[in-house]
Amino acid sequence: MKKFLLTLMSFLSIMIVLQAQNRCSRPLANSLFQQRKQQISAIGNEARKLQETVRFSQDNCLSAEQIRELMSLFREEQNRLALAENAYATVFDPENYYVVYDGFTKFSSVVILYDFINKGGTPINIYPNNPTNPNNPTNPVNPTNPNNPDFTGYPLYNYPDYQNYWGTKNCSAPISESVFQNLAMRVRGAMNENMRFNAVRQAVQSNCLAVSQLMRLVSLLNNENNRLEAMRLSYPNIYDVGNLLTASQVFQNRVNYQQWEAFLQQNQTGNPNNTLPGTPCVVSNNEYANIVQSIRRENISDNRMRVAKNITRNFNCFSVEQVRGIVKLFNFDEQRLEIAKYLYEYTSIEERRQYFMVANEFSFSSTREELQEFINSQR
Repeated sequence: MKKFLLTLMSFLSIMIVLQAQNRCSRPLANSLFQQRKQQISAIGNEARKLQETVRFSQDNCLSAEQIRELMSLFREEQNRLALAENAYATVFDPENYYVVYDGFTKFSSVVILYDFINKGGTPINIYPNNPTNPNNPTNPVNPTNPNNPDFTGYPLYNYPDYQNYWGTKNCSAPISESVFQNLAMRVRGAMNENMRFNAVRQAVQSNCLAVSQLMRLVSLLNNENNRLEAMRLSYPNIYDVGNLLTASQVFQNRVNYQQWEAFLQQNQTGNPNNTLPGTPCVVSNNEYANIVQSIRRENISDNRMRVAKNITRNFNCFSVEQVRGIVKLFNFDEQRLEIAKYLYEYTSIEERRQYFMVANEFSFSSTREELQEFINSQR
């Protein structure tokens, strides 16, 4: 094994001299890398996770060590190998690519990757239903089912599902996925930010859109002020109006986020979810199951807390039992108390009278007392 790796290192040293002109100049900062890695790790579908990871590695300057870290996101050895092969062409330090071998569980994968590098082979195809890159505008993004939304190539937001939506609607039905993809291609094909904004503005004012479609469209704009303006213009043509608060995920700037919330408060009536009169304020079992599943995917406690807060803020009608279930996803009283306090605001008003029952999930009396003090301060 040692002799094999020494031979590989010698070969890579020669390769870097020949390929230096094509390599990037500086690896991505670790803070940015870790942030993106956490976002990718939240993707449940293994195939989509692989596609997003490969795209991330090819669109950014990553080191061999960062590629090895990304390989740990996959359970299947074949997916780790696919990432290693597809990422090699743009890695910052190919002379250190031997560290990637630590990411494999089988020696056969080491041999296959070595042969790939040595012989200049074709990387494993990560688009089994679409042999060419789906970012190519001449290719349909989801040719197997054009009516099923495909979020490949878009930010990893928590996109709301309009198909089971029963709240207030500003138009009869959102455009089909194929029509949406044509609109998105026009935006992508614009020469500059101003032309892209004009294309988005025309699209949102001329078509009935689901919030998930709106989020994808405005994500193609770089300027957040343009995103905010386009979203305001879209309001009369949004199908699932009650999901519009979810669209605040497109903002990084706190001011824009607050302006969007203020706009919705001025234009919407009723409760924050804008449900129909007489409709119970609840988080459905399916919605709750998806929330729990998303939180459970995070193994690191800080990441789990971040995901829990980001997802639950899009709902306002948790029951006490649902809150208790989320609280139990955390191991320590300190974390459980933090998420319990956070979720109080997003629990239905009727249920808050029973919120003291959440304290049953704590191990220490001091924590239970602190939660009770918090509840009293909110009344």
